[in-house]
Amino acid sequence: MQEIQEKKSVQVKKEEIKLKKSDLVKHWFLGYSSETCYNYERLQALGATNAMVPIVRRLYKTKEEQVAALKKYMVFFNTEPSYIGTVIHGIAASMEEQAANGEDITAEDINSVRTGLMGPMAGIGDTVSQGIVYPILAGIACSLAIAGNIMGPIIFEVFYKIIMLTMGYNMYMMGYKQGKTAILKFLRAGTLNRITEVFSIIGLMVVGNMAASRVGIVTPINFQVGEVAVNMQTVLDSLLPGLLPLLATLGVWKLVANKMKPTYIIAILFIVGLVSSLLGILSVTAWYRIVKLLNYNKIQCNILIGKEL
Repeated sequence: MQEIQEKKSVQVKKEEIKLKKSDLVKHWFLGYSSETCYNYERLQALGATNAMVPIVRRLYKTKEEQVAALKKYMVFFNTEPSYIGTVIHGIAASMEEQAANGEDITAEDINSVRTGLMGPMAGIGDTVSQGIVYPILAGIACSLAIAGNIMGPIIFEVFYKIIMLTMGYNMYMMGYKQGKTAILKFLRAGTLNRITEVFSIIGLMVVGNMAASRVGIVTPINFQVGEVAVNMQTVLDSLLPGLLPLLATLGVWKLVANKMKPTYIIAILFIVGLVSSLLGILSVTAWYRIVKLLNYNKIQCNILIGKEL
């Protein structure tokens, strides 16, 4: 009797179905197409179901079983699909594998986990992709492009894809290997907080650099102190280089923080810039340099004329 039970257990172990690495890679990669079949009834459901095809084909042999397994994913689903949200697909693959091997995991269990995670992962993923990675790379690429460097857009596309695929793949594999506990371990370890903090610091550095180098605001005010001519911009640069661009950037940031409409902000900048320019209070860097050059040439001409006379 004991020998029969041992044979049965050995047979069960042999019949256990395991997903191959190629199945997981296909599932992860197809997950990036989840928004290509986007619709306003179930959002990413059809794309997520299509991504599950390699997993289902490996785990279930008959067509009826495969259809039944895929149908469970045809429910409302929407999350960030590229950076952090891939962890949900990894968890789904892990749970589907366990269910195919006889674990007591129902379709409701899988969809409950997916539904519970899609909101938080969308918030975190959008923050990482749209609030951190995209602005940093776009700032660097725009600076290069404005300077006439063709590598600007190329660097943006290449590095954006590298970061996206690297994070997406690692999050997917973590979800598959650790199952439902993946997110809890990820959050408890503080990994996300450290990543967010690092990228936030880099982002602030990029924004600060762009404000100093790309916001070309100067003051052309000149006045006399006794016999000495004083240029206000030179004084400001000696105190804090880039002070006016910094104040302008902080002012716009304050307006955005107060939820003012972008059209109103543009109108305010236009009016302030026009009035201050007419009054001779502010000027843009290019015009300031031209005027400074003309004044210098005028002075040189006067010196030469004086010498000739």
